Amino acid sequence: MSHPVVRQLRDFVLGSALAVIIATCAFVAVRNRELAAKQIDLASRAADAIAEGQAPLPTVHAVLVGDAVPSTKNPYLRQREVKDGDEWRPLTAGGSFDDKLFYDAASRFERQGRQPFKELLKDGSGCAIAVRDAPAYAQLGHVADRSRGIAIAVTPPAHPAPYPFLVMIGVLGLGAALAAAGALVGGRAARAGTFAGVAAVAIPCVLWRAPIASTAIVLVAAALALAQGAQLTDRLATGMRRHRTALGFLAPAALAMLILVAAPFVIGLVLGFYDHHQGTWTFVGLDNFGEILSGGGRPLDDPLNFWFILGVTVLWTVANVALHVTIGVSLALVLSRKWLAGKGIYRMLFILPWAVPNYITALIWKGMFTGEYGAVNSMLDYAGLDHVSWFGSWATAFSANVITNTWLGFPFMMVVALGALETIPKELYEAAAVDGASAWQRFRHITLPHLRPALGPAVALGSIWTFNMFNVIYLVSAGQPGGATNILVTDAYRWAFERGERYGMAAAYATIIFFILLLWTVFGTRVVRRKGDDS
Repeated sequence: MSHPVVRQLRDFVLGSALAVIIATCAFVAVRNRELAAKQIDLASRAADAIAEGQAPLPTVHAVLVGDAVPSTKNPYLRQREVKDGDEWRPLTAGGSFDDKLFYDAASRFERQGRQPFKELLKDGSGCAIAVRDAPAYAQLGHVADRSRGIAIAVTPPAHPAPYPFLVMIGVLGLGAALAAAGALVGGRAARAGTFAGVAAVAIPCVLWRAPIASTAIVLVAAALALAQGAQLTDRLATGMRRHRTALGFLAPAALAMLILVAAPFVIGLVLGFYDHHQGTWTFVGLDNFGEILSGGGRPLDDPLNFWFILGVTVLWTVANVALHVTIGVSLALVLSRKWLAGKGIYRMLFILPWAVPNYITALIWKGMFTGEYGAVNSMLDYAGLDHVSWFGSWATAFSANVITNTWLGFPFMMVVALGALETIPKELYEAAAVDGASAWQRFRHITLPHLRPALGPAVALGSIWTFNMFNVIYLVSAGQPGGATNILVTDAYRWAFERGERYGMAAAYATIIFFILLLWTVFGTRVVRRKGDDS
């Protein structure tokens, strides 16, 4: 057995590694927040100064921008002038480096009803911009027919504070000393030393005013001390030494799952408790979830109401999965007949829709449904039927989505059913035929019970795929008409990228979708297992 100090330091390294990760995240968050606040405050003071006719701050590029007026050469175009320094000049692409930024900011200011705004630029430079009305513009008297102007200030680039390596080395050294001292004393002092050593990493977080990170590190230290008292850490170390070869093979996959699955999931879960507005994150607790589940005060038949979208999503999933299973199993039964010639060719042709990337298929079907002369309307015209405005009503737009996704989904169910049919002993059918069983009786009592164990997981997997089928909804109907054919995943996308960059709301949607699918998976698995046991 290794020396107690060695075991103690081993446990300290484990706990302190997690504590350092938490402290690092806290440092980055605090550093970015302080930098943003400092830059935004600087830009605001510079915009206020230029708007009130005072001297601009020396380090900030602050200008006055005139309202947009029709161009003298082309009345369909609008132009602006900018007072940069002591002179007015046209605001064009050939001016200063920030001219395009000024023009876009002024246009956004007017689109928002002349509401002031200030934020960090999203280019990662650390620059901040502040925009407000400029009542002093009228006294400047440059152009008589303009009564108001816009004050815009852009700060110079700023670099965040460097990582405090020396501080972290110092607290880690202090923590290691405390842990080793506890091990030398032994008994309860060893656990107390472990707790104190890991908790020492929380000292910088306290100084950074990061209470959540400080609490998390203290909880990690307490959990490690309790695990050490129950000898869980010793047993874990012994097991890792014993199975180090197997763990070596599992480590790459586990690391990939941690980075690609676990970390994004946790980040998305946390973001659901924040609200994002103009580059600023604000902790709002359960407000996002409350707004979603309450429908946001909208009536139940409003396409933006969560329960309306959930109903559309459930109907979308049920309709598609039912068609996938029905068509897939029917084709599998036909392709499994001995009398059918050219089975290989038919199987290849039926699998093709599944092999083609779904976004390409969605775009093809979109073109077939769109317009008076699309392929579908052309076939209706050839058959003597009236044209259909496929995206003009909910029923037709929803049907277009279902038709497209059915084309994409039935090959998977067909392949699963074909595999299951190959495992059914032929003797069962021969015995049933001798006993006088009809084709329906053979299907009901032989084929269906043997298909159910294979189709159960396939239906569960297909339900999850269909529930989250973003490409078809987004590319075929695009939510038309009026967002009525959106499903949960497409509505989450629109909250993130089309409704003011409300990433917190989108993350809350994603969390709700996850728990819905988790409940469905658990429930569906139990139902399939129970039916399998009964059969």
